[in-house]
Amino acid sequence: MWLQLKKRLWQWRVVLITSPSVAIMIIAGSMLGWFQLLEWAILEQFFVMRPQKPAEKRVLVVTFDEKDITNTGKALIPDSVIASAITKIRRQNPAAIGMDIYRDLPVVSGHEQLVDVMKSTPNLIGVKKLAGQGVAPPETLAKLNRVALADFVLDSDGKVRRGLLTAGDKNGNIYESLAVRLSRMYLEPKGIELKALDESGTILGLGKAVFQPLQKNQEFNYYGADLGGYQIFLDYRGYQDNFETVTLQDVLNESVPKEKINSRIVLIGSIAPSSNDFHSVGFKRGWRQYKRMPGVIIHANLTSQILSAAIDGTPLLRALSLPATWVWIFSWSLFGSSVSWQLLKVRASYKKPFPGLLLVGIIFFAGVILVFNFTAFTFGWWIPSISPILALLVSTVISTIYHKQFQLEQANLQLQEYSRTLEQKVYLRTRELSLAKESADIANQAKSEFLASMSHELRTPLNGILGYAQILQRSQTMAKRELDGVNIIQECGTHLLTLINDILDLSKIEARKLELHNSNFHFCSFLTGIIEMCRIRGEQKNIVFVANLDEQLPLAINADEKRLRQILINLIGNAIKFTNEGQIYFNVNVLNSSTNEQQTKINKIRFEIIDTGVGMSTEQIEKIFLPFEQVGENRKQSEGTGLGLAISSKIIELMGSKINVESQLGAGSRFWFDVDLIVSRELVKPPMIQPIKDIIGFRGDKKKILVVDDQWENRSVISNLLASIGFDCFEASNGKEALLQAEQIYPDLIITDLAMPIMDGFELMRSIKKTQNLQEIILIVSSASAFETDKNNSLAAGGDDFIPKPIQLDLLLNMLKKYLKLEWIYTDNPEPIKHDTILSQELVLPPATDLDKILDLAMRGNIKDIHKILDILETRGEQFTPFVCKVRELADSYQPKKIKIFIQNISQAKL
Repeated sequence: MWLQLKKRLWQWRVVLITSPSVAIMIIAGSMLGWFQLLEWAILEQFFVMRPQKPAEKRVLVVTFDEKDITNTGKALIPDSVIASAITKIRRQNPAAIGMDIYRDLPVVSGHEQLVDVMKSTPNLIGVKKLAGQGVAPPETLAKLNRVALADFVLDSDGKVRRGLLTAGDKNGNIYESLAVRLSRMYLEPKGIELKALDESGTILGLGKAVFQPLQKNQEFNYYGADLGGYQIFLDYRGYQDNFETVTLQDVLNESVPKEKINSRIVLIGSIAPSSNDFHSVGFKRGWRQYKRMPGVIIHANLTSQILSAAIDGTPLLRALSLPATWVWIFSWSLFGSSVSWQLLKVRASYKKPFPGLLLVGIIFFAGVILVFNFTAFTFGWWIPSISPILALLVSTVISTIYHKQFQLEQANLQLQEYSRTLEQKVYLRTRELSLAKESADIANQAKSEFLASMSHELRTPLNGILGYAQILQRSQTMAKRELDGVNIIQECGTHLLTLINDILDLSKIEARKLELHNSNFHFCSFLTGIIEMCRIRGEQKNIVFVANLDEQLPLAINADEKRLRQILINLIGNAIKFTNEGQIYFNVNVLNSSTNEQQTKINKIRFEIIDTGVGMSTEQIEKIFLPFEQVGENRKQSEGTGLGLAISSKIIELMGSKINVESQLGAGSRFWFDVDLIVSRELVKPPMIQPIKDIIGFRGDKKKILVVDDQWENRSVISNLLASIGFDCFEASNGKEALLQAEQIYPDLIITDLAMPIMDGFELMRSIKKTQNLQEIILIVSSASAFETDKNNSLAAGGDDFIPKPIQLDLLLNMLKKYLKLEWIYTDNPEPIKHDTILSQELVLPPATDLDKILDLAMRGNIKDIHKILDILETRGEQFTPFVCKVRELADSYQPKKIKIFIQNISQAKL
């Protein structure tokens, strides 16, 4: 029995050591205040998620703002005005009147009148301030013992989360807070009095409410904080709109109904910014909404909390005791380490592991903690959330690390056992050898899990898309229209890659480190690429997409091509997303030209997008440029993150401009921006998308290429390209397999990935450089983690060059030519028929019906259907070739306006 228990304890030693260690560490950090701000942030979110409480009907708040002060013609509300207001309130028989206004000195005229009112109003309570630079109470009310405290307790972040019930001064005098004093005056006529429930007088009872003060070094989230006086947690009801509120002017005009004052608590206070009586509070109404609260509203919240607890039995907000909190954190630490340890053991016993199981488990149980704590919060308990989640996470991570180390130790022990009993293992059955290999694979797989990266996962499918798009571009049999489609696939894939890279740049915006990288590029080709991409998206929704490009646009400009493309695609994409029928216009016009001091020509160009979509209201327009703000239908909102317009707006600001918008709900929207663009002096040619189309082989002996990658798609892209050119291609899925193949085939060049199971690319390169007969092999590293540190580490490990994924095949072939000293063999393309020769032939017009169709499609900007009609005309006879050639040239450059003018001119000329 003892041996079994000892064995069990030894097996679970990691859990028994990890759980208390992590719990003690988290508890110590929490009590030192490391996680205090996070716990307070969770508390504020609980207030957001909790259903809004109904308006408090037992408290009336009388407020005065800057307008009321201005109407008096004085810097402060005169004593006469306050005296008049109290007199009018007193006539309506309130239960108590709380004057949250400092009046230790006379204010202008009417002071004697105010003193008389104070003496004749027995249920009037004034305020004083003890903490900091104290403020004395009104002398008259002080003599009558009708003074309460207006002090607030601030947390370390400057917010009010605790309510002060009583506090003492340096002379030993005890004062009640304004909320307590008014609540007692309201409750005593109802037979509800404050009484002590224990001998020490610490626990107090008031009707159905039981008050327990926050005690020093006993409150987990306030360990070591100043808890002087009698403090409780503030359970906010809400802002000003959660209370019956009238203005001071309403009271003076006697326009407040009697039932709003009779038998109620009346609080009089300022909401004017000049009074400097606004405070940050640990309460929010919405997820991102936060605003400061006037002091009189904080008093109203605490008063409402006391009344609700005493009369309605609403639970007061309270926290777990210190020992109970320790047990709570230790329980989750024990749960995290024990469950993760058991899951890892179960997973290791299966042939096919379940990747991400622990991560899903941590997220799930963290959600369980938050849901449980929020449920407890609705019943009046504030239980720590961040500390147990951290205990769960840290204990799980540590247990996972120990388990993987344990697996490696087990694997080493098994390998040692296999080496000692090698001769006997030869006679064992094949199944036993297979099981041993699977056990070793599981151990190695545990090690490889640490080497995975998100960048690799995102770039791998793009590597296949862009790779095969480039392979298809080499086709000698595909028609021009089909090649155009392949080019669009590559351009869309390249844009998607750009978006993935842009995600990494989002943090630069908040850090104000986003910079523009200007370069010279062909402007017309740039716009044509954007138009083609967006036209396809519009055709998928049966929306007419019309592009109008100014004939005065420069051929080349100097700007940040990537950022300008990002802005235009975002604006046009939004127009397509929120337009269900009609058309979208994309207009690019030159507004004016100028020359700077360096004699550089600058064009002010307007980019304009007009749609016939759902449109927006004025309120929605004010929100669309805020981060994470989306307007419109919920279904449309789910198609984006709400970051696009915010990012585009920031980029446009860097360009010295701004995005303007006009919209009418239900009728459509118009977005435009004007930006100064430098006209490039250099002769920039349109980008060539087919750099390797004509290569069909190379001269000399065949070269052996070994492609090493754990993703078959990546190996397939490279192997298919190189094999078609004449290389002997071999594949390996990891470094160990590649090393064995290299010793057998002696390749001329190896293309290897970095992150691979069993043996990664770094270890493979080091092993090859250490093997004498393999040292001369050229090593090219291809990795999806295209950071500068990866490139430097690769070259340091023995690599000759580095190419990031997705692989650009022209760059790869250039590397092969450089390192293998190759001479390419190109196709002998027949000389094409000269374009000028075709256009010099006699222009034969097609039938009038076809001309009308083309003219109608051009007016609607439907280039796709124009191409279809041109294809039909080509099949009818060569006499239409000059006409087809001319119209197709205009259609390829996306100039529907010029097509319309051309057809109208030739039609009139023939007449």
